[in-house]
Amino acid sequence: MLALLLDIDGTLMDTFDAILEAMNLAIAPSGIRPLRAAELRPLIGIPVQRQMKMLRGTEGPAAAEITERYYREFHRLVDRGVRLYPGVRETLEFLQNRAIATMSTRRRDEARHMLGVAGIDRFFRAIVGGDEVARPKPDPALPLHGARALGVPPSQAVVVGDAPVDIQAGRAAGSWTVAAVYGYGDPRDLRKARPHASIDAFSELPAALADLEARAGGP
Repeated sequence: MLALLLDIDGTLMDTFDAILEAMNLAIAPSGIRPLRAAELRPLIGIPVQRQMKMLRGTEGPAAAEITERYYREFHRLVDRGVRLYPGVRETLEFLQNRAIATMSTRRRDEARHMLGVAGIDRFFRAIVGGDEVARPKPDPALPLHGARALGVPPSQAVVVGDAPVDIQAGRAAGSWTVAAVYGYGDPRDLRKARPHASIDAFSELPAALADLEARAGGP
């Protein structure tokens, strides 16, 4: 039975409005031009400091300060509640006998906080964060770390995510990959990343897993 490494934002829950609001609250004290939804959406899954360099040319201590402000603001917004995508809770119930871990750029404490607020933390055998590895997605460090946390080889794990970097990281780790095309990533870019399977809703995941397991022989 394949283990699962699940992205959070754009895969399990729709947090984009909170992300955008928290980012703009974080950059406001620095006098940086507000971010627009269209420019931020494709970069979800990339660390905040890298986003700031790519979008506004901000780096170094200034970007580090923005990152800390962002996490404070985002934590506060999550406390208001988060919205799971349709079928997430029911599907996790169905899959609860599998080993499941997070595979999110989120810091570990914030990942745990988000899953707790959403009421789905009990389905996860391990909650790991992007702050526990030296290199972010698309580097394979995070899925390799998640697989280790579950005690399974990467080839026996499935990375599920909505961003091209999720699929690229999973492939680089030697894991199976499933693209959540209902999330924030551009479907064309997701296809270019060559996922082993795609789902249009989280409820399609069990069928995708059954197909992957039937294919045998490794990714």
